[in-house]
Amino acid sequence: MDNITIDIYNKNAARYADLDIDKVSLKAFRDFSHALPKNGIVLDYGCGPGYFSKKFLADGFKVHAFDASEKMIEIASMETRVNWWVGDFKSFRATTLYDGIWANFSLLHSPKKEITPLIQTIFKSLKPHGLFSLGLKLGIGEKRDKIGRKYSYFEEQEIRNILSNEGFCHMSHYLGEAKGLDGESANFIIIISHA
Repeated sequence: MDNITIDIYNKNAARYADLDIDKVSLKAFRDFSHALPKNGIVLDYGCGPGYFSKKFLADGFKVHAFDASEKMIEIASMETRVNWWVGDFKSFRATTLYDGIWANFSLLHSPKKEITPLIQTIFKSLKPHGLFSLGLKLGIGEKRDKIGRKYSYFEEQEIRNILSNEGFCHMSHYLGEAKGLDGESANFIIIISHA
């Protein structure tokens, strides 16, 4: 994630925390959570203000969560039972630690050329048959939105091919449309797969 995007999130963290979560994301969360082993360890990868981290905690999981925005982590860390930290995608490293990784509209802020190496790192950090949920906006190329955040867009088959090539097995996917921080409505996909 570039510094301009991080700065926008820092300046708008409270506004972002007040956004409504769309029904498709909530359905994907429920399915993902139900498929995880009881009392498992979950990573909220790019957690923002921690909405889903707290839902995983309420479902009985041990939760780790990081975000590149210090202000997002300030908001999130009011819940002290989650292991929060400020960090970027490139600094994340773990080996066969997690039962599940939830990357809900976070990796879309990475340059497209970095997506495959980051997914390789995620694969290594999962336990055998660990679950991975990836949410991305649908489209082509890379560009900034009207408030300046940098996005990488993917077509459905494009991202499914990347996941398959890196060893992930497709389980389910969800298509939706939601309005974001910029006030614009965007089409998206959430893909759940396993290592």
